[in-house]
Amino acid sequence: MPQADLVLLHAPSVYDFRKESILYGPVSDLVPSTPVFEMYPIGFTTIAEYLERHGMQVRIVNLAVRMLNSDRFAPEKFLEKLRPAAFGIDLHWMPHAHGAIEVARLCKKLHPDIPVIFGGFSSTYFHEELIRRPEVDFVVRGDSTEEPMLRLMEHLTGHPDALPLAEVPNLTWRQPDGASHINDLSYSPTSLDHLLIDYSYVVKAVARYRDLASFVPFKGWRREHPLEKPAYRASDLKDG
Repeated sequence: MPQADLVLLHAPSVYDFRKESILYGPVSDLVPSTPVFEMYPIGFTTIAEYLERHGMQVRIVNLAVRMLNSDRFAPEKFLEKLRPAAFGIDLHWMPHAHGAIEVARLCKKLHPDIPVIFGGFSSTYFHEELIRRPEVDFVVRGDSTEEPMLRLMEHLTGHPDALPLAEVPNLTWRQPDGASHINDLSYSPTSLDHLLIDYSYVVKAVARYRDLASFVPFKGWRREHPLEKPAYRASDLKDG
């Protein structure tokens, strides 16, 4: 089975929810999934499609839904088999603060040489705190970060046209001496016409990695939705 350049991991809100009794707050009633917050952000799909369009291979792994659907699923054993150039973890909403950090810690335990990238709204706000944690190597800041992610991944995979880390836009990173470096927040696209909500990527990736279960966006999705969806541009999304 091929190894991806980037593995995007979506953690449950609380990593050990299957073992501990958890009192979920009222915010858990506001999401269209379960209190585990297993639905990964739509940015996973646009980042994956954008990077694949530029020659990268990206795999989405919804750890939250895998853990929710089966008590026998062992995240440690699953992650141990992966050897990407980097792991990407979303800390988009604050309820994921525990789960995201714990999954990052697990990645570093299993693969100390593989960098861990954080992204999302909460990551952007708390980037200085995150980069001080030993589990986090990079934070990509901003809303639409497909282009900064591509530039960072080109650097990590040794692309001949790769930018030095100091020139990757929107990036917070840790230097070899341990000091944090905050690049300018210079990438803010005026249009999203370069992005596609293209679920044909998901179909191809499921076949490539033989792993439908990890791409499911939330519990019960397969009962309600067909896998094949038409592609449309992110700018076509309308409020309401």
